Amino acid sequence: MFKKFLLFAILCIFSMASFSQNSVNDYKYVIVPNQYDFLDEEDQFQLNSISHFLFNKYGFIALKEDEIFPEDLMFNPCLALKSDVADKSRTFKTRLRIELKNCKGELIYFSDFGESFEKKYAIAYNKALRDAFLHLEALNYKYQPNETILAMGTSKSEASKEEIEKLKEELAALKEEKNNQTTPEVVVAETAETVADSTTKTMETLLFAQKTDGGFQLVDKSSKVVMVLLNTRNPEVFMVQGKNAMVFKEAGAWVLSENDGNQVTNTKLNIKL
Repeated sequence: MFKKFLLFAILCIFSMASFSQNSVNDYKYVIVPNQYDFLDEEDQFQLNSISHFLFNKYGFIALKEDEIFPEDLMFNPCLALKSDVADKSRTFKTRLRIELKNCKGELIYFSDFGESFEKKYAIAYNKALRDAFLHLEALNYKYQPNETILAMGTSKSEASKEEIEKLKEELAALKEEKNNQTTPEVVVAETAETVADSTTKTMETLLFAQKTDGGFQLVDKSSKVVMVLLNTRNPEVFMVQGKNAMVFKEAGAWVLSENDGNQVTNTKLNIKL
């Protein structure tokens, strides 16, 4: 009798694992919060940063909750799973598990507990989290579009007036900020020469735009990737991956705007689509 029960339990476990794997594959993105509920401050012990890094490492497209989302996700929030970490620590043992919920708040996946016997919280939480992510790695995640989830999205033509107005306000604010940062000489300059303003210049190198899942990559004639552009809600505004910069279109020209913390540098780009 006990052997039959044990066999049944094993079959159930494998069935649940298979279901979880298939369900996770239905989702294109994972959103990582800035702070987990069991911690006292944002990214305490760098657990949120580590989560973001490991999700990407194991094949997911991980996004931080405060960054600009890709266009398809903005029109269909159900494409993403929201990540969380549950703390079930005991005396002398730190125990963490990863949880993924869909847009309805339903639990789609939870890992086995990662554990650590380290005494220092920073080390214990770090090790336990990485241990839990090993179970997520074993899923061998690969996105497989699910028609039901895709149908939950709103087409661009059906976007709410409120969203459209918000986009217009953001674009107007962006243009106003740029106008405040450039001199009249820069605005009227139309030659390929560097203008007098030391914060504005022109890149002579011809760059070729290649479409990617998240936007575009700009390469030179030797096929070297110069920068990667990430989509925003505005099809003429892109974030530059890995930099405090954006690329936007103004008066028919593409402009790279970089902020190093002290000044803003604008560069006209020579892009061929």
